[in-house]
Amino acid sequence: MSSKKNVIISGFIALVFALLIIVASMFAGIAPHQIPQTTTQYTSTSTLTSTSSTVQTTTTTITSITQPTSTSTTTSTSTTTITTSAPSGKGILSILFTDPPRLAEGVTEVYINYSKIGIHYSKPNLGQGWVWTKSEGMNLNLTSLDGIAQAIESIEIESGSFINLIRFNITGAIVEYNGKNYTAFVRTGNLTITIIGGAEIIEGVNGLLVDIEPTVFNMGTKDEPFFVLTAVAKGYPVPQEEIEEIRDKIHVPGFKFEIRNRMWWQRLRQMHASSIEITSAKVLSNLLEVNVKNTGEGDVMLRLVIVFPLYTRMSWRGYFPAFFEGAAVFLIKQDGTLQPLQLRYKQNMGEDVKSMLMVSRGYKLEQGKSVELKYEGELTFEYGLRLKGTITPIPVSEYLVAVIGDGVADTYIVKV
Repeated sequence: MSSKKNVIISGFIALVFALLIIVASMFAGIAPHQIPQTTTQYTSTSTLTSTSSTVQTTTTTITSITQPTSTSTTTSTSTTTITTSAPSGKGILSILFTDPPRLAEGVTEVYINYSKIGIHYSKPNLGQGWVWTKSEGMNLNLTSLDGIAQAIESIEIESGSFINLIRFNITGAIVEYNGKNYTAFVRTGNLTITIIGGAEIIEGVNGLLVDIEPTVFNMGTKDEPFFVLTAVAKGYPVPQEEIEEIRDKIHVPGFKFEIRNRMWWQRLRQMHASSIEITSAKVLSNLLEVNVKNTGEGDVMLRLVIVFPLYTRMSWRGYFPAFFEGAAVFLIKQDGTLQPLQLRYKQNMGEDVKSMLMVSRGYKLEQGKSVELKYEGELTFEYGLRLKGTITPIPVSEYLVAVIGDGVADTYIVKV
C-alpha cells in the first residue's frame, strides 16, 4: 500500500475518533470546548518474581470538578503482575488487615499511617530472622475494614519456614469527629504481634490476616477534643481452602473481601477475642473500688478508669462516654492503684495528657484473673471543668464507671 493511502486512512481514523469524543461529551453533559486538550497517562508496573503469573490491566478514569464551570479528567492506567505461583522452594505470603474498631461516640473515621512490615521466621538448618516488606508503609482507613479483609503487602519467604511474629509501627493517626479531622495521639504505636498457632510457609500462595483492635477515646473536652488511640493486634493464618477462591487477587494491594460471615473467621474471633468485665464497683465521696475480670483470650493491659456522674444522662456506646469532661479520670498504675488525672491549663491540655500517659505503664491483667482497682481519697468530678472556671457540685444518684485498656473496655452503672 502506498504512503499516500496510509496518510488518507490515518486521517480518516483520526476524524472518526474526534467525532466519537464530541458525541460522548455531549451525552455526558460536557461541552466540546471543556474537553482537555492533553491527556496524561500514568503507568506503573509492580512485579513479583515468579515462574507463572497472570497480568491484569486496570484503567480508571477520575473526574473532578475544581470550579463550577471547569471539569478536569485524568485517566490512570496501571499494570500489575499478579503472582499465582512462587519460584521453586519459595512461598509468597500475602498480608491482610482487618479491624473491628471501638470508637468514642461522634468518631466516624480512623486513619492510620504505618511503617514497613516485618515477618519473623525460622527454618531448620537455616536459623531465624526477620524479612521485611519493600514498601515503607501507607495510609489506611481502619473503619472501612469492619468485617472486611484488605490485602496490604506481599512478601517472599523460603518454603518450609515457620513464621510466628509480625511487626510494624503505627506512625500516626487521624480521627474524624463530628465532621472534622483531628490528629490523634498514638499510645501504643510499636506493635509486635503473635501469629496465633504460627504458620508453616508452603510453596506457592499463603495468607496472613492481622486483626487490629484499636480503641479511640476523647481525653479532651467536648469543644476542644484530644483523641488517644491505643491498639493491640493478633495474627491468624488464612486457611488454604479460603485462599483458593481468591488466589489470583489476594496479592493485589487494596483488594478486599468480606470475612464477616465466614465460619473460620467467626470461630477464630470467638476463641481468641480479648475481653474484660467489671464485676462490681463502689463509688463513695472518698473511695473508689472497681473489680475487673479478664474474660477473654490472652493478657490485657488496663490503662484508665473513668467515673462519670449521670445527672446529664450523657449517652455512650456501651464502652465509655463520648468525652471525659466533668468526670473523675484515673490512670491505672502497675500495682493496680489509681492516680487522678486533671486538665488544668488549656494551652497545655494535649501535652499534659501525653506526658501522663507515657509515664503510666498500665496494669497487666492475666487471662482468667481478676483485679481490684482502688483509689482512697476525695473524688472530684472536674476533669476539664477548671478550664471553664467555677465548678458547681450537683447531686447525682448514678455513676457510670468505665475501664479502658488496649483493645478492651467495659462499663458499669453504680447507684448511690
